[in-house]
Amino acid sequence: MQDLGSSEKWGFDSSMNHLEVFAEYRSYLFTLAYRMLGSVMDAEDLLQETFLRWQQTSLIDIRSPKAFLSTVVKHLCLNYLQSARARREEGSSEPLEQSGTENFQDPADAEELADSLTSAFLVLLERLSPKERIVFLLREVFDCEYDEIAAIIEKSSVSCRQMLRRAKQHILSEEPRYEASSDQVETLLRQFNSTCATGDLQGLISVLS
Repeated sequence: MQDLGSSEKWGFDSSMNHLEVFAEYRSYLFTLAYRMLGSVMDAEDLLQETFLRWQQTSLIDIRSPKAFLSTVVKHLCLNYLQSARARREEGSSEPLEQSGTENFQDPADAEELADSLTSAFLVLLERLSPKERIVFLLREVFDCEYDEIAAIIEKSSVSCRQMLRRAKQHILSEEPRYEASSDQVETLLRQFNSTCATGDLQGLISVLS
């Protein structure tokens, strides 16, 4: 596996400052937040929170700004939806504006997603090979480009696309191909949460390999 320490391998111009990097991805991040929350005001608020967290990071430690920022946005949106759900159940807030996406039409969907992570990772470990796991999570969850993923697993972009298609087929087949222990699932879950909070893709890749 290649060393991920060089920013050039991620297409990241290390001469840019925090504001310049954030401005480059702001439109993408807003779209991501709006699709999850269905509210322009809430999306803007969470983008401000994302920028504050982004300013506190060291650019030297960031391998993929897009992956880091998108995971921060997703993490904040998920927390917002879960807290809104809790407040609504307590009767202390107004109903949350409905989202326009199929995956997050109601806060309960986000809560269910969070609660089912353990089961989802068990499926991932049982049905996908190590490289398929990496391709699937980096592409489907962290929005990494195929070229970035190809450099990580030392395959071509075309191979990564094919691997993702096979991974989806294996998941849908409901046929376990590997054995997975509860310890493996817990380790992956902890690292996934850590990656969502810090953007440490290398740590996640190490667990998946």
